[in-house]
Amino acid sequence: MRNYEELKPNNLAIKLCLPLLVIFTCAFFFFSMARNDGNYTAIDTNGERIKYSIYYKYDGKIYAMIPSGGYYLVDGADAKTFKVVDSNPIFNSSVGVDKDHVYFGNQRIGDLDAKTIKSIGNGYYSDGKNTYFCSNNSVRNPNLPAIVEAFQSILYTFTNNKKPQSYIYPYQKLEGAKDVINFDKLMFFARSGNMLYYEGKVMKNADPNTIRMVSEKGEYFCDEKNVYYKDEILPIKNSGQLEYLEIPQEDYFLYDKETGQVFNETYMFDKDHAPYKFVGNNSKHAHSMFFTSKDGIYFYNSKKHKIKRTGDNPFSGDLNALTDNVFSDNERVYYLKSFEEIRYGKHRIPNTYIKHTILVAFDKKEGWEKIGDIDHGIIGSLWEKNGQYYYFDNLGNTQLIMDTVYKIRDKNVIEHMLLNIKGEINDNITLDWIRSGIADKRMEPVYGETISDASVTIYGTNNKILKVFYWTLGVGLLIISRRYYWNSRKRY
Repeated sequence: MRNYEELKPNNLAIKLCLPLLVIFTCAFFFFSMARNDGNYTAIDTNGERIKYSIYYKYDGKIYAMIPSGGYYLVDGADAKTFKVVDSNPIFNSSVGVDKDHVYFGNQRIGDLDAKTIKSIGNGYYSDGKNTYFCSNNSVRNPNLPAIVEAFQSILYTFTNNKKPQSYIYPYQKLEGAKDVINFDKLMFFARSGNMLYYEGKVMKNADPNTIRMVSEKGEYFCDEKNVYYKDEILPIKNSGQLEYLEIPQEDYFLYDKETGQVFNETYMFDKDHAPYKFVGNNSKHAHSMFFTSKDGIYFYNSKKHKIKRTGDNPFSGDLNALTDNVFSDNERVYYLKSFEEIRYGKHRIPNTYIKHTILVAFDKKEGWEKIGDIDHGIIGSLWEKNGQYYYFDNLGNTQLIMDTVYKIRDKNVIEHMLLNIKGEINDNITLDWIRSGIADKRMEPVYGETISDASVTIYGTNNKILKVFYWTLGVGLLIISRRYYWNSRKRY
């Protein structure tokens, strides 16, 4: 197996950051100045918050505090008559009204009547004629490209231009909807007759009587017949055996156990290769999830938004999950491992950043015995084969545990784990304790043969990220030079 020592987090950060230090520093300087709202501290300290809302009165004006974006002027709002539209839930309300206009965040909505606007509930608002959904969760503005934002931010810093609308409260008009009422069975839903809406968009043929979430996580829904991702109907019927799969903080899927079909949002895996079986649900040692079928092993490339075949199906018989990260078939035992790779161009500038998830075969199946779960399986589990003890990790890369299976070389480590499993000591095994055992080589990684590699290029040789930085620096320097030039002219 390849030695990935150079790709450990500390070395990775150094190799990624040092060649870009000057660029990052300059870009940070410009963006810090651009994002430093001159009124931020004053509003935060002396502004008057309007009830439980995002709105503040300051210096005779109304400002909306949009998370991640800061304070935005509610342009044209009348501070004397401005108030919050009562809503449910009431916390952090993002809809306001003055004597003439309705505002979602700091955006004016032209076709809602300020005199008759009211909250229906679940984020829906109506004036009796028109109805809108407005989320109480801010999002990055999808209509503002990064390079445009950078340019506007620099202009905002050095001129009196309007602050760039980097973050918004998304909203959606319910076209043609009448007599809209609250649908309190599910969040962000509303009902108009037999029609259901999710976040303001109609759910075609959805049955209000049987609609439900597929899982407590995600945005997949189903009724008695149909299956939906958000408001969009998916090209399958409800089999009654739908399952939500995820790689925490990375990706998620809808899986139909009856047909073996898989979806990522609305993308359906190629039916020609179905039925699929999944490998690594809830794995903390993976960036991508593997899927097997009769003719190969696949993974979903989250950047290209499609599945990719990495080779023939390597498994003999059914695959059994020993943990979320370790598996066995009829012959061998496997684990998942993830890491990051950086490739360099000229002058040692990184031009490619890749996330890998590898499937590793590390031993034969026979002889493995589970001793027990450590801290109820949250930390990991203890296993034994031929008198040798092994630690199977469940903490994962985000906790800086970079390998999955470790051979235990210290008797004290074994004894502490056994006491924890028996319940005699419950607080002796912590994340720091595991890290210390690895650092002191009391537990050493077990390597094996790489069977499959799911690699996703986050950015490649086109390097859009660097182009944004170069453009930002260039525009910033141009504006600064022109500003100083005109200031110097004014002195004479």
